[in-house]
Amino acid sequence: MNLSINKKHGIIAIVGAPNAGKSTITNAILGQKLSIVSPKVQTTRNSIRAIALEGETQIILIDTPGIFIPRDDKILERVIVKTAWQALREANHICFVIDSEIGLNKENLRILGDLKKENLPITIILNKIDLVKKSKLLDIFGGLSNEGFIDIIPISALKNDGIDTLKSFLCTKCQNPAWIYDEEQITDAPMRFIASEITREKLFLYLQKELPYSIAVKTDNYEILENGDIKIHQTIFVLKDSQKSIIVGKNGAMIKKIGQESRLDIGEIANTKVHLYLFVKVKQDWMRHAENFEKIDLEKLPKDNSKKFIAQKINPKK
Repeated sequence: MNLSINKKHGIIAIVGAPNAGKSTITNAILGQKLSIVSPKVQTTRNSIRAIALEGETQIILIDTPGIFIPRDDKILERVIVKTAWQALREANHICFVIDSEIGLNKENLRILGDLKKENLPITIILNKIDLVKKSKLLDIFGGLSNEGFIDIIPISALKNDGIDTLKSFLCTKCQNPAWIYDEEQITDAPMRFIASEITREKLFLYLQKELPYSIAVKTDNYEILENGDIKIHQTIFVLKDSQKSIIVGKNGAMIKKIGQESRLDIGEIANTKVHLYLFVKVKQDWMRHAENFEKIDLEKLPKDNSKKFIAQKINPKK
């Protein structure tokens, strides 16, 4: 790790309501895919750290699950929201993401009110500006100004519009000395966790209308072979036999498609060939007990920064 006195870092929490585009923003700043993206709400369940370099600055982004009011009888929802709030309390700065199509509605105002209580500086990221008229953007800016917010950055993460401006701004909020991660790292999450997330993303992508967001993926085995290839065994947990049939598909076509897509993405991040084996298991009561979330896909991420388990940049800077 380079300990030059010119190097600095900061921890930035990316927070907001579900589907505001937090993961897309994280990936855009990073310059490659890490956080999973899906049209389905509440896709992100864990807070994932993405590590981006901008000159001498290491921007550490915490991509958090969406913040919403969980229902009392939904353990998964309560765990997701708790995870989001815990993550932002580790940050030096908060970026609150607003979907421009939704604007400054009651839910966003409520979340902003709660965020102010954390006594951390807040920047507003106004995302999806390409989808609304200028007049609506001006109305949102006016409403945010009335709420006392000064730093408002309009972007379209999907079209990479405004991302360079955002990165330059975030560098000004990163004032901690030195870097805390190696230059090659893009996350502190283990690859077995990233692999589970990618497969879950593919399930949501192809089956979002047929399956509830309660499905889970667990990487049972992650083995680096002698030739450098990776062999992965994963279990997909569902609540009903009918859901298992949907995932498997006619003559196994759907699970084959999901496996192919997931294998390609995992291989791109790991920069090697991946052999992926998927299994589907019906576990009717897994959502009834909070401890199961850590055992399946809401697992606690280890603090071990061993490069064997850490995702690295595909083309690290020399």
